[in-house]
Amino acid sequence: MRISKRIREIEKLIPQNSIVADIGCDHAYLCTLAVLHGKAVKCYACDIAQGPLENAKRTIREMNLEDRIFPVLSDGLEHVPADANVCVISGMGFDTLKKILEKHDLDQFEMLILQINGDVYDLRKWIIAHDMKITDERIIHEGHYYTILVCQHGHDHYTEEDYIFGKYLQGDTFQDYWKFRKQKIQEILQMLHDSKQTDELTHLLKMIQRKTGA
Repeated sequence: MRISKRIREIEKLIPQNSIVADIGCDHAYLCTLAVLHGKAVKCYACDIAQGPLENAKRTIREMNLEDRIFPVLSDGLEHVPADANVCVISGMGFDTLKKILEKHDLDQFEMLILQINGDVYDLRKWIIAHDMKITDERIIHEGHYYTILVCQHGHDHYTEEDYIFGKYLQGDTFQDYWKFRKQKIQEILQMLHDSKQTDELTHLLKMIQRKTGA
């Protein structure tokens, strides 16, 4: 069973003795890892489509975890059992994730662990605007850069710089990501003729340089 670096990093963020709902579970690898490592006492492997759910069922049977991991056919959070207290949603775009979160009451969850493909700025803004706070973030590189957010109920104040860079990210991967972004912005600036967009990107470049020292 080959488990990606991204899934391994998400599993590390799950608190001990959790009951996890993994939305968009694919092969139920996250649930399997969380149960085997003693992080989750129970997992719901949830997916909107029957195909991925069959993959999940196969993994659950192969690992003899039918008494700990339960496949659930669910459109987002619609059929997630009420005892789940940690929700993981990963590998989606921001618009899809937002639709899932906005359609359902999130009060049952003590923690949300969220990872989207791009638009992390927009996700941070959405979280802070919806009576939640970000308590941890991780960034990893695995072919692409992935940012993982840990969210809980509460309030926090964010500056524009916080929305762009996050409050908790640092280290070599963080520096590498923003070097990558800086190079892309510089390439775009060489092709731009729109003065407004040029000003915005030049301002962002200056913020990156202040934040990373690069």
